[in-house]
Amino acid sequence: MFDFYSKPRIILVGRSQKDARRLIEAFDDRFDVRYVEEVSDEFGRFSDAMIFDYVGEDIINNLRAGTIPYLCLVGSEKSIEKFSLVPGEYLLKGPGYLHYLPEIVYSMLEKHRLQKTLDFEREKYMGLVNSMGCGMLILRKRDGNVIFCNKVAQSLLGYSEEEIEKMSIQDLLYDEPFALQTILGRENFDTDREIVMLTKAGGKIYVIFNTSEMLYGAERVVQLTFMDVSKQKRDREELIFQWRFLDNAEEIAIAVDEKGRIVYLNRFAAEIHGYDLEEMIGDSLTSYLVQDEVEAKSMQFSIMKSGKWKGRHLHKRKDGSVFTVEEKRSMLRVDENVYELVIGIDVTESIELQKRANLHSLLLNGTGDLAVATDMENRLIYMNEAAEEYFNTKLEEEQGRGPNETNSKTLRAFLEIAASRSSESSGKRIRFPDNSNSEPPVEFTKKIVRDSGREVGTIFLGRQTD
Repeated sequence: MFDFYSKPRIILVGRSQKDARRLIEAFDDRFDVRYVEEVSDEFGRFSDAMIFDYVGEDIINNLRAGTIPYLCLVGSEKSIEKFSLVPGEYLLKGPGYLHYLPEIVYSMLEKHRLQKTLDFEREKYMGLVNSMGCGMLILRKRDGNVIFCNKVAQSLLGYSEEEIEKMSIQDLLYDEPFALQTILGRENFDTDREIVMLTKAGGKIYVIFNTSEMLYGAERVVQLTFMDVSKQKRDREELIFQWRFLDNAEEIAIAVDEKGRIVYLNRFAAEIHGYDLEEMIGDSLTSYLVQDEVEAKSMQFSIMKSGKWKGRHLHKRKDGSVFTVEEKRSMLRVDENVYELVIGIDVTESIELQKRANLHSLLLNGTGDLAVATDMENRLIYMNEAAEEYFNTKLEEEQGRGPNETNSKTLRAFLEIAASRSSESSGKRIRFPDNSNSEPPVEFTKKIVRDSGREVGTIFLGRQTD
């Protein structure tokens, strides 16, 4: 590229020494001039411009195929027509033309340098525009027609460059009147700068955008830069829905950031801990837990490995009391942030009930008496080991079954008798079997169990009679 800090290198091509003298003398000390009568490729590589004192078909074709500026000196307009020369390619020889030849060459070199600089900057700009993560449209302000789009905009909207540059911004907007006035700035709108654009396939994408106004030639244009936020918008809406759902759920819901600080909890979580929402936000979740270091490390290892964990934790209330929570923990990614979502239920009462049930079962299994329990629909809900042995079956196989569904015929017969006497009050005795002489019958005592005044089941306690 021509550098104005050094002398421009000019190759003069002529046919004789006579031509050489008059051409060389025409240039002043601003130029580094070399005269040749034969042209080789190296001259084109190491010169800033070439001046031909004549013109020919081969010469003009080679010059046009090259990249350096050139000028052909022609003696008549016939040569111009013959070789289809255009302004900038030739100089018509006339009186005193050698006096202004250096200035023409200098202007030609400067124009070439500026064009090269412009092309370089344009290439760099286009590279940046097409490599950016945002779509860009240049719109004519007076009518909204698209006069430029980058590759990102083509990809997001699904159009080719030729297609989109024949369109108007009105064709690309869903809420046309409002969005059009907002983008082209015809009226002042207080907006969140989010609009819906239409794709070639008929789909919709949510975008956030910025606009800037500039003068392009004699036209005022608007540069629209936009980013597709459809996924983020869907994620935000889903997250808001989840948060609202969790706010009304009677389950514990807590989200903590990477440092373990509570960034969200629903009202139930705050209430069960005995605090207001504002009191727990920003605190470390571990300050509300009772756990040792080994448990904490094991839980964190499981979350890091699989992204989730399930187990039980002891939680502390504001009054110092402790309750057990059955928890599920999972990783939640929102935009660039990672959170740990904790969902749990208070199982303290269930654990106590299970302990009591286990104790009752242990006590009932420690006796030789038979114990059978049914619900109010006469479905089996419990029997002890002595009853399992007597009816020759297992509780796991029969639990939840009605009189006509059990695998054991003996148990089925007993449940049928129990069902036929379901209307009888507590304290009534049932002999089973009541018509067999092959083995001693069992005499069952029936007891109806009530909870808060409501009948919930029936217990039959039996003992073999001699």
